[in-house]
Amino acid sequence: MALIEVWGARVAVRYAQGRLVTTPLRADNETALDVGVAELARIALATTEDGQMALLLFFRSAQFVANGEPTDRHPVPVYLETGLREQAQALIRAVERDLVSLRRVFPPRPHLVPPQPVQGANGRQRPDVRAAAQRMRHAGNSLREIDILHSCARPDEYVLELAQAGHEGAPGLVAITTLRLLFVSAWAVYEFPVSVLIGAEVLVVPEQVATLRISGAGAELDFVDWEPADFTRIAEAVRLACEIEHVDGSIAQSMPSSADLFGEWQLLVERRKLGMVADDLFRRQAVGIMLTMPG
Repeated sequence: MALIEVWGARVAVRYAQGRLVTTPLRADNETALDVGVAELARIALATTEDGQMALLLFFRSAQFVANGEPTDRHPVPVYLETGLREQAQALIRAVERDLVSLRRVFPPRPHLVPPQPVQGANGRQRPDVRAAAQRMRHAGNSLREIDILHSCARPDEYVLELAQAGHEGAPGLVAITTLRLLFVSAWAVYEFPVSVLIGAEVLVVPEQVATLRISGAGAELDFVDWEPADFTRIAEAVRLACEIEHVDGSIAQSMPSSADLFGEWQLLVERRKLGMVADDLFRRQAVGIMLTMPG
């Protein structure tokens, strides 16, 4: 991948070969970082109350140290001039593409042991794929894609749920396993590791197609169909796969609850009133708490 650079007045940001480097250009408090993309949970662009533009870096581990202190789930801001927005957005898109394309291999899950294929009328078939297909409302519309899934499911993953779906104008089959989200069409199979997924929801508008929206790595993947019932099972299975990933000690951290975050917010406000938190640290932690809030 070609080097992408964003040169501000206070800091230079470079991204290439899966590494993000920030270099302070002044003797001030700008953050100097050299991190691999696998250490990031997501990256975003925000505008502060005083009109500054900030590149927000969210790290997978709450113990990641920046400026001598653990990030504690809060984003690390890199401040840039507003005139650099287009360059910053290009850098963000490159990082997000690499986050989505991460491939990780995990051992079999203890409670969802991947089954051995068995010989069927149309060749070797996976019992977990066959069971998931039986739960579909209209599996007969996706027989070709289901056959493809029988052969491309990996021996170290368990296929949880399937649903007929369209994605970016192409018809196909969306599947969630203990390790991957898959979109199977007649022409190609696309995969996204569970380690970058953070949630799923089903959006239903009367007399319109239903949308399955899956979020992860700073991006949203939309799948559409007229029947939302199968999408509901997929969304629940995505949440289950993410929970398994977190419990098994993956690089992704489990998401805190709204109650936990509200408690953090109250404690932060009280510490500021007592003069225990400087204004800059208060703003950084407040932004982190707000952006972590569900919904």
